[in-house]
Amino acid sequence: MSQFKTVERLSLILNYVNQNHYPSLSEIMKHLEDKDLQPTERTLQRDLKTIRDLCFIEIKYDRFNNGYYIDSNSELDFKEWMQVFEVFNRAKVISEILLKNPGSIEYIDFDEPVSNHEELLFPSFLKAIIDRQKIKFQYHRYWENEAETIELEPQLLKEYLNRWYIVGTNEQGEFRCYGIERIIEFEISAKTFRAKVKNPKSIFSDVIGLYSENDCEKVVLSYEPFQGKYIKSQPLHSSQKILVDNENELRIELFIRPNYELEEQILKQGERVKVIQPTSLRDVIKSRVKKAFENYEP
Repeated sequence: MSQFKTVERLSLILNYVNQNHYPSLSEIMKHLEDKDLQPTERTLQRDLKTIRDLCFIEIKYDRFNNGYYIDSNSELDFKEWMQVFEVFNRAKVISEILLKNPGSIEYIDFDEPVSNHEELLFPSFLKAIIDRQKIKFQYHRYWENEAETIELEPQLLKEYLNRWYIVGTNEQGEFRCYGIERIIEFEISAKTFRAKVKNPKSIFSDVIGLYSENDCEKVVLSYEPFQGKYIKSQPLHSSQKILVDNENELRIELFIRPNYELEEQILKQGERVKVIQPTSLRDVIKSRVKKAFENYEP
């Protein structure tokens, strides 16, 4: 449980510094004490070093404001690590409850995993990414009968809708995503590579879901007021802006590269959403809705 305590302290420190205006060391310690943690100044300084060395997040001291702040260059890492800490903290809560009362598992209903195949391959793929080693695998696309051989320079593991993807550059020099559950067999090559994409995460910063070759453009969607509450509570994308919010509609604007996953997000809202722009996306959705309607005609 000591590891859980460390993770809890790190996440509390990061969150507190992020949400407050230049908090002092004593204020940070007081916040931890209020959460039933009793850190010493030495422990806190060690935690700040761990955050810098492990998470690559710089928490700096500002002499003018006499307090601490998160360096702006660390903002992306901050968001990513807070997601990781959330997983750890949730696991801590669940494990503590189950250790005291194992029968309480009856009151927790987890999402069904796609397969345990991903868990088996995940550590090997992560090691190949870190060591910059090429991998080769047999990949079975759902719409094809035969598997194909893929040689890949892996650079990223990405999760989307409870599925994991290995992302990298293939033999044709194309940046592609491959669903791990569709990989039949693989081998790690002794060949190493130099990454062609400096920051693979940035490739996905302006898309919903997986890769898109389309250009970025403004997407405007209009939702029924009730459905709009869900969209406000869980935005479709970080670029989401509210244009109209009244008793008649919630209208939002996104600046993204349209792709298949965006279409799926729109279609699953059914009659509760309407594409305002761009016209090209509006036409695609109209066409797909029309085809769906034809499935139910005599």
